[in-house]
Amino acid sequence: MKRASTLPHAAIVKNLSFICFVFITISLSGPAALALDPMGPPRTGIDKHQFTFGADLSLGDTDLKLTGGKWVNPNETPTSGSLRDRTIELETMKLYATAGYGFAQNWEVFLGLGATKAEFGDDLWNAGEDFDSGIGLGVRGGIKATLLELPDLDLQIGGLIQLNWANYDGKLDVPQQAGPDFVEIDLTELQVAIGATYWWKDEIIVYAGPFVHYSKGDLEDLDTNEGFDISWDIDEGPIWGAYIGLQAEIAENWIANIEYLHSSDANALAASLMLTY
Repeated sequence: MKRASTLPHAAIVKNLSFICFVFITISLSGPAALALDPMGPPRTGIDKHQFTFGADLSLGDTDLKLTGGKWVNPNETPTSGSLRDRTIELETMKLYATAGYGFAQNWEVFLGLGATKAEFGDDLWNAGEDFDSGIGLGVRGGIKATLLELPDLDLQIGGLIQLNWANYDGKLDVPQQAGPDFVEIDLTELQVAIGATYWWKDEIIVYAGPFVHYSKGDLEDLDTNEGFDISWDIDEGPIWGAYIGLQAEIAENWIANIEYLHSSDANALAASLMLTY
């Protein structure tokens, strides 16, 4: 039930203005967002053998639960020990260049490569420290499918599975120390979603549904002053959440999208721009 039409100029301006208004309204009315990646509509947006190219931007904050902490002092007399579990707020930004391909009717695969950046929203050691990563690498990929079409109701039912990996590393400045620590975070996440897509008007669609989220990785903190090597594990899930989004054709073959995701420990706000052909 894919609708293909060329919009008049007035409809294009109207759709673009509406997308911008909703994005700005959501941005100003709530916190930034999470380590979750944007998902887009839970359906195939292209026909068989069609391609898509676009850009995805997501802003985020999430509560990372750090477990299994341990420290090692590899000096002349090595010592080691364990650390208590803790939770740290991680604020992230991700920018992907994403490509998709319709490999079968109602089936689509996609792959994205991009840049990541993060900072802590609170303290790791309760010492007023500041972490601001450099530009890291992010990779995402997945598959979408349209499972059921209900043309009389202007409705489609579908789902998606996507996997992403991101790296964040940088200096952790601690006021009481002569030099900074070096922190590195590796995080792999899996998102599985189902949902409904409703054709609203003037090539604007609204979509929503539940999703489940898993995350696995580690955080390492190298203390350059005392020589301690400190690490925690990250292993969470299943964490259930819900998402809602809006997509509009803003010009012929150009589609803009905004999306909001919420789970028990995170929120996410994302936007994307995509070319189909």
